[in-house]
Amino acid sequence: SPDHCHSSNDRQKPSASMSSKPIKLTYFDIPGRGEPLRLAMWIGDMKFEDERIEFKDWPALKPKTCWGSLPMLTLPSGEEFAQTRTLGRFVGKKTGLYPEDPVAAMRVDEILDTVEDLQSATNSAGQGLEKKEKEKKRKEAMESGKPAKILKKLDCYSKKHGKPGYMVGDKITLADLFVFSYTGFVISSGFFDGVPTDALNDYPSLLAVRKTVASHPAVIKRYAAEKSSNPLFKIFAAFK
Repeated sequence: SPDHCHSSNDRQKPSASMSSKPIKLTYFDIPGRGEPLRLAMWIGDMKFEDERIEFKDWPALKPKTCWGSLPMLTLPSGEEFAQTRTLGRFVGKKTGLYPEDPVAAMRVDEILDTVEDLQSATNSAGQGLEKKEKEKKRKEAMESGKPAKILKKLDCYSKKHGKPGYMVGDKITLADLFVFSYTGFVISSGFFDGVPTDALNDYPSLLAVRKTVASHPAVIKRYAAEKSSNPLFKIFAAFK
């Protein structure tokens, strides 16, 4: 079987036309794991093609991707890369949103890993149960289970390692974009059955981070330009 981890263009030298092509981000037509990457590229004024895949088309595309997952970035050379946090660090370095200082970068990485834990813990709560029972378990998890504990730790982390409105340091980083995107999708969007959409109200430092990101001029511009009919994007656009 062909090795899908390397595109046919991998061994080609980039031509002038290749280098003028924008990077392509491939993800579903939802905020989800693709959203922090979109936001980083908007904030960094990085030109990119925002390719949206319909869920019905994913089974056919999945075996053609390197890791069987999205998001995916395709470079102008045709090389394809995946894994959300890997892509986040790449885009963050290109846009100045990932710290050059190794210790500060490690703090940002902690947040990127932790919000992924938050999504996994929320998704697994009540998994396999009937809808009503699953919703009950999810609500309990947000009140006193693993997701609640993660949110509390994130809130404390922001107070300890960031100025008000920031997760790390005193300027916007990937950490803030990941917190904004993951808490928005997992908690406030209503995408996950049973999760109270106001659960973030118990965490004032995380709400302050959300406000920092939501009020950034490039983020406001990004949602004003959103053409998708998916209502999830309107929920994100309304964050304050």
